[in-house]
Amino acid sequence: MTLRPATDGDQTTLFDLHRAVFREHIEKIWGWDESWQRANFATEFACAATSVIEQNGRIVGYVQILDKEDRIHIQNIAISPEYQGKGIGSQILKNLQLEAAARKVPLQLGAFRTNTLAQKLYERLGFRQTGTTDTHIEMSWTGHDSQQP
Repeated sequence: MTLRPATDGDQTTLFDLHRAVFREHIEKIWGWDESWQRANFATEFACAATSVIEQNGRIVGYVQILDKEDRIHIQNIAISPEYQGKGIGSQILKNLQLEAAARKVPLQLGAFRTNTLAQKLYERLGFRQTGTTDTHIEMSWTGHDSQQP
């Protein structure tokens, strides 16, 4: 598995991946609107540090990070359905936990409230629920109340 910075040329492929991974959850929570999703994805792509996850030269996912002075926020992490459950997301998250621990800042994210598989993964990696919204379970990893990755 390799990580590389996303380029503008990756945006269409990554949006297709976004749709494959998140559409089911979004439909259940507030409904899928293709044009709104495309515009929102473009905004997030422009504002977050987006990295492409590749395996054997194939794009299998992406991660978007908002790196703040006092925290690292995972805007999105998406692994292609056929590559889920193979440890790719766990490895990305563990690497981010190491970075957060080195900087002594929390690692934060939100999981769709319908995405119980993702929530279980995050809990297994030591994330703790810190709040809820109408759409998400907010979670944080500090390294203080869990084992280091």
